[in-house]
Amino acid sequence: MLAVHAVSVAAARTSALKVLGRVRKDGAFSGAALTAELHSARLSADDTALTTHLVYGVLGTQGVLDDAIGRFARGKIEPRIRDVLRLAAYELLYGRSPVYAVVDQAVAAARLIRPQAAGLVNAVAHRLADAAPEFPWGDPQTDLDALARVCGCPRWIVDEYLDSLGPARGREALLASAEPAPSFIRLDPFMATRESALSELAPAEPLPAPPDPDCFLLGRPAAAHGGTGGAWFSMDAAAQIAPAAAQPIPGARILDAGAGRGNKTVCLQAIAVRSGGPARITALELHAGKAARLRERLDSSCVPEVSVTVGDAAYASTLFGHEAFDTVVLDAPCTGLGTLRRYPEKRWRITPDDVRRMAALQSSLLEGLSEVVRAGGRLVYSTCSVARTENEAVVRGFLDSTAGGGFMLEPLVGIVPDVWSRFLNDDGVFQSWPTTQGPDGHFVAVLRRNDA
Repeated sequence: MLAVHAVSVAAARTSALKVLGRVRKDGAFSGAALTAELHSARLSADDTALTTHLVYGVLGTQGVLDDAIGRFARGKIEPRIRDVLRLAAYELLYGRSPVYAVVDQAVAAARLIRPQAAGLVNAVAHRLADAAPEFPWGDPQTDLDALARVCGCPRWIVDEYLDSLGPARGREALLASAEPAPSFIRLDPFMATRESALSELAPAEPLPAPPDPDCFLLGRPAAAHGGTGGAWFSMDAAAQIAPAAAQPIPGARILDAGAGRGNKTVCLQAIAVRSGGPARITALELHAGKAARLRERLDSSCVPEVSVTVGDAAYASTLFGHEAFDTVVLDAPCTGLGTLRRYPEKRWRITPDDVRRMAALQSSLLEGLSEVVRAGGRLVYSTCSVARTENEAVVRGFLDSTAGGGFMLEPLVGIVPDVWSRFLNDDGVFQSWPTTQGPDGHFVAVLRRNDA
């Protein structure tokens, strides 16, 4: 945990409060808000690290912090003062920072916002400090509410992880989700040679990582899209299983449904080119604006043989006709329950209803896309969730439906590296979960169409 230094805390705290305020007021994602603040504030390296630590820490534990504050403060608290108290509560409960530093800085910040609130902040911060030694106020081994407090999650997410992954794996995943996310990147072979990219990455101490020769784990920070012209991009290691599962080959007709930023599109074509030549890829995106940005990205990266189409994947056959593709890759919209450490504010925004709503959408997309898979072709279904409702249940429901009657599961044995064998279930379906310095939670199932 980062230590708090009296010389540097004021600048870091000021920037952290600005970012927290923007996320709260505008519903902004933390990554974009933090990047903008760090760019404008021009902080030192230490202050940049501390600001990042505080922002992600507060957002990731926000509900727990509010409950803790509510133990010692009654009545309505002005949002900006609540931000100050959240920051103080996070450092006291999770950072074990010196009480005098936390209280002094919290009171100083309150005076700048509303002088009348300084007394309240002083009193609540001291009471939190008194209660901090007993945090999480229960035994996480036996008390699931205490486990939720340790992990900074709503209780329903704790229950979801334990129910979907099992007690041991669920606890491992919850505790890993409370840690900083590891930095996985993928080389872009269309932008730079492997040698030149790795040379530029050397200061970030890249280590080879599963599942692909172009995937690396960074020991030190590097730009998300870095190098000469963007020779690499951020992409979780487990997210790279889906394009590998598609087994793209030269000339294959591939539909990348829900292409988004195009990371999987680049992966698909890189794998095909490595095996002998480009596939014929169609990247499908629902929104015209996103499709335009995707086209720009693919053009700037010089990715060959990719067309971009705007349309709804649920009605793919009206766009392309029946049995138009050898392989369809559906990176389905989901709750993102497997990637909470990368988007800490999300854990307090999603609800159990979102899990059910997403499962219904995912089912409709699978059914619509099944119509454009040729006989003998593959339909790759992928999410970044660990919820069984969004994963196994969606696949099983599809296979039991009329639309899925001609499909069967194709095991991913041989695609998933041996070092990740524990992420394969008995059916050969891939389900990773957050692990320390390991991948996030991703689900991948391959469905092969066998009907004539």
